[in-house]
Amino acid sequence: MILVTGSTGLLGSHVVVELLHKGYEVRALFRDDARKEVVFRLLDFYYPTEKENLLRKLHWFRGDVLDLTDVEDSLAGISKVVHCAAFVSFHRRDFNALFRINRRGTANMVNFALDSDVNQFIHVSSTAAIGSDSQFSDGLKRETNLWNPNDEVSGYSLSKFSAEKEVWRAYEEGLPVSIVNPSVMFGPGSWEESSLKIFRTLHKGLKYYTKGSNAFVDVRDVTTLILKLIETEKTGERYLVTGSNLTFKELFDRICKQLNVKAPSKLAGPFLIGLVWRLSGILGRIQGKRPTITKESARSSQSNSKFSNEKLLRDFPDFEFTPIDETIATTIKGRTDL
Repeated sequence: MILVTGSTGLLGSHVVVELLHKGYEVRALFRDDARKEVVFRLLDFYYPTEKENLLRKLHWFRGDVLDLTDVEDSLAGISKVVHCAAFVSFHRRDFNALFRINRRGTANMVNFALDSDVNQFIHVSSTAAIGSDSQFSDGLKRETNLWNPNDEVSGYSLSKFSAEKEVWRAYEEGLPVSIVNPSVMFGPGSWEESSLKIFRTLHKGLKYYTKGSNAFVDVRDVTTLILKLIETEKTGERYLVTGSNLTFKELFDRICKQLNVKAPSKLAGPFLIGLVWRLSGILGRIQGKRPTITKESARSSQSNSKFSNEKLLRDFPDFEFTPIDETIATTIKGRTDL
């Protein structure tokens, strides 16, 4: 049986559904009953005629990666773990929570996995955990990049980098591990959550774009790699899973074209971005709500990050990334919060 943590998130739910479709018995770690609907909706979207049969192989387990008893009990009888559970935030006030959930939660998982019958532990990290120092001069970030402690990075990046250190420590202690580092993921799901919020924002209308860039990938592609790692039992490796390197302007234009809405046409420079995150912070304090734009997210929108997927394609030559336009179309078709 395979344990999936974070089973009701964008990636975790896809991993659960595809494992079920491949015939695996799945134990899905969750915290909120209402969130189970995410998995049910995906089954309706991808495999409506097979849904009832597939659900017979799904075993829900209510628990928290910070609760040691929950972690120990969730691993009973488990042979493989896909650890998707994580907290994503770019708010400074969440710094401690990020380390508590992402680092300590991961440490709990690998520590108990070491004392169990787990023979493969797949940790879902992020491109945010990739260092900036490279031996190459092409500007692409790779798995071999080293972490530069002088870099100004987000609390989220630090927490994911620290979580990876826990995973590699467990590897040295004998746990067979693999790490996947996805870029920004898109796919069927709620536009009120995670990276899909950009679709909601663009659909409502956005005038400004920023000069930055990033890598974007189909959530199905990340799921495919995870399944390949399970099927081949390949461990001891770390893989960037990045489909397309695009500027934010290029991405927005492509999304807006399929949404049939006007694309952002005005460039927001550093001064305007700085003003916006400051005003957002003030407004958030007045309203007692979290600001929609933070200093860290504003800085990220101005930075240019490009990633290489050459290692993945070298080790899995039959792997094919989904074209970004197809990913956008599926994300629109699979919207669940209408």
